[in-house]
Amino acid sequence: MTLPRESSKYKAMKVVELKNIEKRDLAVDYRRVYTADAVLELPGSTVEKRIEAALEHSPLGHVDIRVSLLESLDYPLIPVLNALKTAIIELERKGKLS
Repeated sequence: MTLPRESSKYKAMKVVELKNIEKRDLAVDYRRVYTADAVLELPGSTVEKRIEAALEHSPLGHVDIRVSLLESLDYPLIPVLNALKTAIIELERKGKLS
């Protein structure tokens, strides 16, 4: 029995950069919401899409990250959202989100 190969079409997606990051003012300190332009490298093209990211700190120190695409994208969402979350975590660790 042979297993189906993963399609190379969905392997090459990566987040090039997040630019024009803007923080929305909220009344609570444990939740931060940002909007940004995500530059995504997809197989055969590079696209720029508007996103919204929410970082919510729990009392136990865990940070919950939610990412939403504000524009449609012709690509599977789960790998895109996971890559965006990873990029946002890196920016948070480097202190580039304030």
